[in-house]
Amino acid sequence: MPVPVLIDRSLLLEPGSGGTPHGPHLDALIALQRQGRRILLVSIKPGSWRPTRRSVDSDLVLQRRLYQLFMRAGAELDGILYLNPKLFGRRQSYVSEFERTAQRYDCKLSEISFVSADHALIGIAKSAGLDVIEVAGGSPPAGQINPELESALQRLQ
Repeated sequence: MPVPVLIDRSLLLEPGSGGTPHGPHLDALIALQRQGRRILLVSIKPGSWRPTRRSVDSDLVLQRRLYQLFMRAGAELDGILYLNPKLFGRRQSYVSEFERTAQRYDCKLSEISFVSADHALIGIAKSAGLDVIEVAGGSPPAGQINPELESALQRLQ
C-alpha cells in the first residue's frame, strides 16, 4: 500500500472564503494523486461538530464537496484526518493519531510527508517524526497556486 501524504486541509481553501476550495490547489493535489500517491487531508475537528441527519454542519458540507470534486476529476481522496482540539494533552493526542495513521498504512512515521503552513501542527508533526514540508501561508493571485505549495507538491512527486 502506498504511503499517504498528509495535507493540511486549510491549504486547499480560498483565503477568507469561509471554506471554498481553491481550484488550482485542488488540481495540483489531484495530479499528485493520479501519480499513485494516497492523499489524506488533515484538519482540526470543529468545536461545533454535529454529524446528525437533521443539522447541516458547514464542515460536513465542505468534506462532502471535497470528496465530490476529487471523484469528478477521476481521482480519489483517501479521507480527512480530524485531530481533536482538546486543550490538555493535545500534542500527545495528535502524535497518537499520526501513529495510528502509520499503522493503518503499514508504514513508518518517517515515511509519511506532511504539508502545512500551521506552525503548531508543523511542530507536532516534526516531533512525531513525520517528513514535514512547510509552506508559507500567503494568498496567491486569483486563479493561481501558491508557489510554495506548488513546489512542495513537486517535491512529493
